[in-house]
Amino acid sequence: MPIITTRRLKSFVGKAELIVAGIAFVIMLGVIVLNVFLRYLFSTSVLSAEELAYVGFIWSTFAAVAWLYRTKALIAVDVIFTILPKALQRPLSMVVNFALIGANLWFCWLSWVLASGGWIRKTPVLDIPYFWINLAPFLAFALMAVYSAMHFAQGLRHSTAPDSPESVNDDIHDAELNKETAL
Repeated sequence: MPIITTRRLKSFVGKAELIVAGIAFVIMLGVIVLNVFLRYLFSTSVLSAEELAYVGFIWSTFAAVAWLYRTKALIAVDVIFTILPKALQRPLSMVVNFALIGANLWFCWLSWVLASGGWIRKTPVLDIPYFWINLAPFLAFALMAVYSAMHFAQGLRHSTAPDSPESVNDDIHDAELNKETAL
């Protein structure tokens, strides 16, 4: 029986969004490929393939977006941010992160309203309540609201703007130190 250590648990939690996105993507891709081969070779298809691919697509997309948001790997247009003086970059970053907390909480609420109404409607073939499909955006926006709060708190701790190159270099340096101490 494997022993679960705190490091393994932290590693798993840190990759949870990627694991969910990967599993959902594999399900989506597998069902589509299977259906193509069945149509080509046997002139038949899996009746529920479209629904499974749809569920896999929704879950893989929203789980991956939450991970990208947490790691700040989404595309950002920061032209105005970079032309501002360094003294204004941090306050602007704080305002943006605070606004993102509010926006993500609002989208979280809207997606919960969408998900909670999904118990009535069910998918045609698999008879799955749409609640389980619409739960993906709710979880993604809830996670992004938490990550926005974490980014905001990180901005309060750093002396430079949280997304500035100096701050990113500090984060890389901290990560390298953690790797060295883990060995």
